[in-house]
Amino acid sequence: MIEFKMPWPPSVGSCWRAINNRFILSSKARKYRSNAIAHLIDIKLYNKKLSESLSVELVLNPPTLARYDIDNFNKALFDALSHGNFWLDDEQVVELKIVKGVKTKGGNIELKIKALN
Repeated sequence: MIEFKMPWPPSVGSCWRAINNRFILSSKARKYRSNAIAHLIDIKLYNKKLSESLSVELVLNPPTLARYDIDNFNKALFDALSHGNFWLDDEQVVELKIVKGVKTKGGNIELKIKALN
């Protein structure tokens, strides 16, 4: 099992912008991806390239007490993990558990990732 924390991501609703009938990644999402990849490098998980089916548990520790939907934060996180070559692709996630945590300065997401045989 691998356990680590990642920075608090933008919600899925703020990740995309429509421009000229095309959807592009928002500046907020691009900045998050860049910061998340730098974090993966810092914690020595960049380019890990997990290839097996995975079970993932997320604990969402938001930066504020604002209300939020529990399913709005894994997309930017998973895409950043894919771009950081932590795993080959987020389609490898076959089990996902998401839990609301506690307000934390700056916010973060705690991850527990287990390979399934």
